[in-house]
Amino acid sequence: MFRFLFFLLLLAAVGLGLHLWLSSAAQTTDFSARERNRDEVRIVAVTPPSVAARNSDEAQRAMQSLSGAACVELSGISAADAPRARTAFDALALGDRLSERRVEEITRHWVFIPPTNDRKAADNMLAQLRRQGVSDVSMRPDNSISLGVFSTEDAAARFLTSLQAKGVKNAQAGPFVRELREIAMQVRDPDTETVARLTLLQRDYPGTTLRAVTCPGPVPATATAPQTPAK
Repeated sequence: MFRFLFFLLLLAAVGLGLHLWLSSAAQTTDFSARERNRDEVRIVAVTPPSVAARNSDEAQRAMQSLSGAACVELSGISAADAPRARTAFDALALGDRLSERRVEEITRHWVFIPPTNDRKAADNMLAQLRRQGVSDVSMRPDNSISLGVFSTEDAAARFLTSLQAKGVKNAQAGPFVRELREIAMQVRDPDTETVARLTLLQRDYPGTTLRAVTCPGPVPATATAPQTPAK
């Protein structure tokens, strides 16, 4: 009996000692050795609850306003963000319900003689211009004649007036270079899920507008202005 009690007391003492040793080791262990790149860890952002609630309310209102729309457009996507936006919209797998609207700005204007199918007539016109004192001219591949390229519409108009004063006929002024300023992505017949995904997607493009629009009709083919200076 006494031997049994002795073993019980011995086991209790060993257990208590082991517990105290483990507790001491846990308090003194340096876990920093287990960290990786701890100096590179940064908290990027924490959304305050009030802001999160406001964003949720705005998203709900946006979804309600777009519910049942025949077409929805996300506009104001900058030219720099256009490739990223196209990739994001491709991931929605909208097929032919998705279309893109380009918003361009004219950055160059030119004064020119319209093209002709007769190269000999174009050469004769070029020679005539030089006889009239217009020396800085060039022939383009389509037989149009470039008389000058300008950064503003007013400068092109003034130069056209000076040419007309010299007796130059058939000259015109018009846009020469168009550059992409922004794009708008349009979705036809969006369902509730698509509207919800568009609402979330808009947050990745600050300054954009998500709204219901009239569905676009077929776009007629039109001639485009040249995109590179002739001179």
